Amino acid sequence: MACPVKLFVFFVLNCLLSLYGSVSGNNASEIESFGAEVNTSHNLPFLIKEREEKLMSFTLRNYRGEVLRIVPVSDNIDIADVRANMTDTLEPFSSMNFTAKVKGNFLGRVVMKLFINTTPVTEEDMYDLANSEGKESGMEWYELPEKYDITVSRDESALSHSFTGIIIILVCLANVAMGCKTELAVVKEVLQKPIGPLTGMFSQFVLMPLIALGVIFAFEFDPANALGFFALSCAPGGAASNAYSYLLAGDVSLSVTMTLCSTLLSLGMIPLWLFTVGSKMLYHTTLEIPYMSICTSLIGLLIPVAIGMLLQWRKPNSAKYVVKAIRPFMIIFFIFIFTVGVYANLYIFTLMRNKPEILLAGALVPYMGFVFGGLTAIVTRQSWRNIRTIAIETGIQNTGIAIVLLKVSLPPPDNDISIVAPIAAAIFTPIPMVAAIIGYEIYKRCYKKKHVAYLDDHEGESENEIVKDTTEHHYVELKENNNAHVGI
Repeated sequence: MACPVKLFVFFVLNCLLSLYGSVSGNNASEIESFGAEVNTSHNLPFLIKEREEKLMSFTLRNYRGEVLRIVPVSDNIDIADVRANMTDTLEPFSSMNFTAKVKGNFLGRVVMKLFINTTPVTEEDMYDLANSEGKESGMEWYELPEKYDITVSRDESALSHSFTGIIIILVCLANVAMGCKTELAVVKEVLQKPIGPLTGMFSQFVLMPLIALGVIFAFEFDPANALGFFALSCAPGGAASNAYSYLLAGDVSLSVTMTLCSTLLSLGMIPLWLFTVGSKMLYHTTLEIPYMSICTSLIGLLIPVAIGMLLQWRKPNSAKYVVKAIRPFMIIFFIFIFTVGVYANLYIFTLMRNKPEILLAGALVPYMGFVFGGLTAIVTRQSWRNIRTIAIETGIQNTGIAIVLLKVSLPPPDNDISIVAPIAAAIFTPIPMVAAIIGYEIYKRCYKKKHVAYLDDHEGESENEIVKDTTEHHYVELKENNNAHVGI
């Protein structure tokens, strides 16, 4: 005999499903039996550029004995607006060719829906329906089941293509310089104590993607922006982390080792995360992840690192000259990016203005990386130098690699939309670092003055007495030559 509790639960579930079907199924049955059929010969998604107008043609068939009026509606008129001749009607038991004018307003993706009505309506009613994106109307409209995807992309100029090319060159040169500055002997020495590097890799490739996922779901980003933040979180550590580690008295050798290891591991970790989790984020969307293109781009970005490392290994003196030669080009490229590049990509600021949550997420992802990277290092009982280093290395992502990866691999307009995420992160990442460096420099100078004043007060005392006294106050460290040195 069946359990009464199970039968009751089964009964409740059936009632709920039946109720859902009665609520959401009425429209569906009315639509299916409404007696209207729509066909189009256009390939979908329907592609259009910004500020461009195109005609989209349909064939309508009316199997009812009533006159039908049809209105095409865009679900986001800021991206694409759809208009038709509001006086067109479809006579009973007839067919007609129907044309809608599609105008691209801003890059993005929209869905065009078709609404029909059998009651007499005015042109004003039809325009109200179109302008409300199908959400508000005083008349009883029926939405046809057919949906038509429309994609609006930018009309890229020569400046935009130049910007993309410069970014690629800049990232490749930076990777060559990173390889030239990486001493394998130092890396080998650091890896002999693997807890620090392993802690950093865990923070980099496990915690950061999970942090990004939390931010993505919290703000409910569209697929392109979600993929941008997720790709950013999977990116390796940036070379700037080495400089920040040095300026904040971190372990530079550990920082360089983590940067190198994360860069090499990214060849496998980025595709792995995108294949396992990234594809789930894009479920029920038209955006697809081009895995082969991403892998090809990653290999292309890692080759310069290998070239630099080979040069450092075989001809270390030549590697130093290469690094010096690259610096002027890097400065020129940075000037180009912050002048011409900004002008060629003003749409990015429009996207940030329209979606301010992108800016908030761009700050949250790296800042939470700093916090959780440091906490992970504390859990694994690292030294304070290593804690600072791992926190810095976790929060600072190589935004250049993320931008190149997204820009080159994804189709438009998703490539243009997705790069906004790493750019937002690049804007906010240096802020706490610069503040920490300023505070640290002020601390050092104030502390140094205190030590000088202390030594002046103890003038005439023997060196051993000063060392003994200052050691008790944690003021002095002894060098190997037994001379006292005032430090932090």
